[in-house]
Amino acid sequence: MSMWKGLHMTAHAAHGIHVSSRFIHKHTRLCTLSFRNISTGRLVQNDFFKDLENQLKAFREKAADAMPGSDWTPFEKNRSLPPERADIVIVGGGVVGWSIAYWLKQKEMIRDGVRVLVVERDPTYSQASTVLSAGGIRQQFSLLENIHLSMASADFMRNINEHLSVLNDDPVDLQFNHSGYLFLASEKVAHIMEENYSTQRYAGAKVALLSPTQLKEKCPWINTDGVVLASYGLPLTGC
Repeated sequence: MSMWKGLHMTAHAAHGIHVSSRFIHKHTRLCTLSFRNISTGRLVQNDFFKDLENQLKAFREKAADAMPGSDWTPFEKNRSLPPERADIVIVGGGVVGWSIAYWLKQKEMIRDGVRVLVVERDPTYSQASTVLSAGGIRQQFSLLENIHLSMASADFMRNINEHLSVLNDDPVDLQFNHSGYLFLASEKVAHIMEENYSTQRYAGAKVALLSPTQLKEKCPWINTDGVVLASYGLPLTGC
């Protein structure tokens, strides 16, 4: 220790070099050398030990990543490429593809237990059918499964921020308009509409049957010639 102090004093007196030590890891001490420019009096940092410190930090991080259960790989990862492994691959990232991916992750028993990969040829979604279509959700189906799926989808979109909101970000706005869905039936198929109506009501769908007179009162601009029955998906907010 006395020898180190002597070296410190001699170096400082002869060349203006100042030697200091800094604690950079639990049981590791490295010396950081700096010298004072004689002409300007400016402190100039020697980059050697700084670079060494950065290398040690990177090594410690890589060693931690290499522990069991991590995703570390000796090969350099290109973030623009898909992962090398996936449990489920979904081709097509439209509303159906993303919905499948979302619910698979929501239903997994262990967090990050299922690796789901969605492959979409248009990452900007500027040409995807989902964003190019106006879309529409109706409950007037003849199968219970379709009715329940439609009702669940409508509920999901009505409460979209409970599912897809991001902390400290603007609320999600789907511009979801609740304007109802109207079907018209002639005398030939009116009985089918009535049968489907019974199934829809049994499933809990909000649907109303309208006579031609009621339909005309609700939507005066519609030509009701040949219309025997109308099925309207609530809410009754307009046509």
